[in-house]
Amino acid sequence: MTKKPAHKGKRKGGRPTRSVASKRALAEIDLSKVDPVSVLRQIAADASAPASARVQAARALIADDRRSSEAPPEADTSLDAVSRGALRILNGGKK
Repeated sequence: MTKKPAHKGKRKGGRPTRSVASKRALAEIDLSKVDPVSVLRQIAADASAPASARVQAARALIADDRRSSEAPPEADTSLDAVSRGALRILNGGKK
């Protein structure tokens, strides 16, 4: 009886990993033409979206409104980690 050699190296074809699929999807979108505030408004208003997504979108919108009218983002400690992360992503990764 002979042993089959262990295959190491590249993955077989088929379904791509999540990171590869995300990169492909984002490559087709011009991020400079996307308005993050309007996207958040759409999510918050979409009754078919999960409630948690709508709540987080609403929180991000409220926080963004406060931030634009008040102090710098580092001074706002009322946000939870998820809201701060969402706002950081919406600002293009900038703090």
